Amino acid sequence: MTYMELPVHEGYDLLTSKPVGHLRHAVWQIPFQNFEEVVKKANRYSTLGALKLSDRRVSMGAALFHALWSFLKHYVGKKGFLDGWAGFVIAFGNFEGTFYRYAKRFEAQEAWPCPKSQALYRPDGSSTE
Repeated sequence: MTYMELPVHEGYDLLTSKPVGHLRHAVWQIPFQNFEEVVKKANRYSTLGALKLSDRRVSMGAALFHALWSFLKHYVGKKGFLDGWAGFVIAFGNFEGTFYRYAKRFEAQEAWPCPKSQALYRPDGSSTE
């Protein structure tokens, strides 16, 4: 068995012809400790996902469509609604991550420039830069 260190969905590659065994008990997976970790993970994964879309032309409409589909797939299709608020939060997190992935790809595709603005000054006259 070798470890596959992929940017997203890392895992193991079995190097045997023997059948895979089964666990007798459940394995508890806790992928994050708090919402800060969820946000960081969503940002990281959406950036990596946008790179995977680099060969595709996308639109903000596509970003919204794919995000809505992701939410419905997780909340309705995978019965997240049975898990109450936790199911909603997970489905909404999938909505966000998917939307950001396509929005980041669109941003790169359109080569959005930084908006031009004048320097901001505090009331005492000092610069914020």
